[in-house]
Amino acid sequence: HSDVDVAQKPISVGPHIAYGRMRRWLGIAYVGVVVSACLIILTCGLGSKCFSPLSQPTASLAVDLSCALLLFSLCSLPFDVVGFNIEKLYGRTKLTLSSFLVKQVCAAARHGVVLLAMALLVALVWGHFGLAGLMIVSLLLSILLISSQLLFARFYGGVLLERATDAMTGSAFRGVKTVRLALTLSDERCFSGGIVSLPGFEKIVIPKWWLSDFSPEQLQAELARRNLIIASGGRSRGVLLAVGFTNIGLLLAAFLTVNQFALPLNSAAGLVTLSALFTIWSFVGLLTLPHFSHAGVYEADRLALESGIERDVLLQTISKIDAHLEDEHDRSRVVDTIFHPVPTIAHRRLALEGEEKRRLQGAWQAARYAVFLSVIGLGLLGRAVHCNAGKPDL
Repeated sequence: HSDVDVAQKPISVGPHIAYGRMRRWLGIAYVGVVVSACLIILTCGLGSKCFSPLSQPTASLAVDLSCALLLFSLCSLPFDVVGFNIEKLYGRTKLTLSSFLVKQVCAAARHGVVLLAMALLVALVWGHFGLAGLMIVSLLLSILLISSQLLFARFYGGVLLERATDAMTGSAFRGVKTVRLALTLSDERCFSGGIVSLPGFEKIVIPKWWLSDFSPEQLQAELARRNLIIASGGRSRGVLLAVGFTNIGLLLAAFLTVNQFALPLNSAAGLVTLSALFTIWSFVGLLTLPHFSHAGVYEADRLALESGIERDVLLQTISKIDAHLEDEHDRSRVVDTIFHPVPTIAHRRLALEGEEKRRLQGAWQAARYAVFLSVIGLGLLGRAVHCNAGKPDL
């Protein structure tokens, strides 16, 4: 498999430490500090000590929460700068520090606007309809966010899209129904697109530069993987798992805030406490949901192979994508399962050869969908995970 071996060679130009490992250390530190801060807030009752524990009018609530979000962004900025320096070290960005800071501040502001809007909505719904109403609205918000992924990508990172030709979409894979294909115009090389929108209305998104960097056979292999995981129900399982995880977490966090901490959800102290509780819940998801995401990746690889995609072409394709993403070809099984939503090439190759994984069914990108949906529960880990830290476009 000489072609495969060539495709797997690192393309980074940084130090001997793998790019993926360096970013993993950053993510562990970033997430660890945020989660530790949330634990301190809860155990020391800082929500009530720093903010009003009483019901507040919307304007007063918005001011207090804006101050809390500003403090969070200021405390997060050093980690984001470290993330930017890693990108510079490995030759993965051409931005200057000043240009990065402008983009990062704008990205943090947009993320803060979404969190503030969600917090005010939680306060409004709970004040009128209680926990039952909050759960219904949370489910509706989950549906809205999944159906509007492309709009949020444009809002968060300025991602521009153009629709692929029907000929390109139709030639992706013959044998199953193909979904619409969209091309992104983004300078972020770690962005590999994905599958967006609600089940039954999916659209596959890939970077436009793949058209010139990938061979027709490699493009066919990756588009086949995504079309087949949609057809198998793996992508729908990923969305359902993420939606269920998010809504259960919000219910638990809201229940504990009101009953254990005795704080109303239309107070700044109550919403800060809710955010801290849900962030810890999100941390549990970061540790557990990648297992189901891995199974979805293995399932997509297997389905592509069974559909007629040549094994060498499939391995070349996933190796080339990984070289642009994490460029870390082997990790221990424990590290891979806990910290990374996509397994290494070495583990994916073994899975293709292992009989025990032949019928494995997974939940495609459940971990990443859960991070995206975490704003519903005011989760604070969306920008702290290793793949997003210091990357304003993501």
